[in-house]
Amino acid sequence: MKRRDALKAIVIGSATASVGQGQSILRTIQLPQQTAGATKSHSPTAALAFTPKYFSAHEFAVVSRLADLIIPRDTSPGALDAHVPEYIDLQVSKMPDAQTQMSGGVQWLDRDCSEQFSKDFLECSPAQQTQVLDKLADAKRVPPELQQARSFFVLVRGLTCDGFYSSKLGFQELGYKGNTWVTEWHGCTHPEHGA
Repeated sequence: MKRRDALKAIVIGSATASVGQGQSILRTIQLPQQTAGATKSHSPTAALAFTPKYFSAHEFAVVSRLADLIIPRDTSPGALDAHVPEYIDLQVSKMPDAQTQMSGGVQWLDRDCSEQFSKDFLECSPAQQTQVLDKLADAKRVPPELQQARSFFVLVRGLTCDGFYSSKLGFQELGYKGNTWVTEWHGCTHPEHGA
């Protein structure tokens, strides 16, 4: 299963579970829409045109790169196309408990990269950045001393998924059409699993 498909499954499963509890993980945010067919560059420096509410310029650039690594632009639009870093900044600006975790996580990334590669996270190659994040991705393999760093990564990943899959681009990728009028119900269209 591809990473993007796994993230879709997580989001759909979370949304389904939350509907029964009368709450939704989907949040709306008004952000400038990119014109169709635009091929604007979305490097971390391009993301700095936005003025963050909470993050410093460096923190925002790191969060932008993390979002891009989590949901990259591949065969379809990615997190940067959906303005996910802006969404994360807005959410964190309203979450005092997450602010220390986010700022501390960015500092940890830079320190870890400095120790391993003698450069900050943003200066590392994509392979080096992925190597650092791979240490945090699998909960079963994370040693106790990296649990706080993993919590940071899980928070960024969750906010990235929330931001992307609650955006117009995320809805399109999920095939969500909203409340549509059904004139005739044909029942389940999936093939039967016979015995």
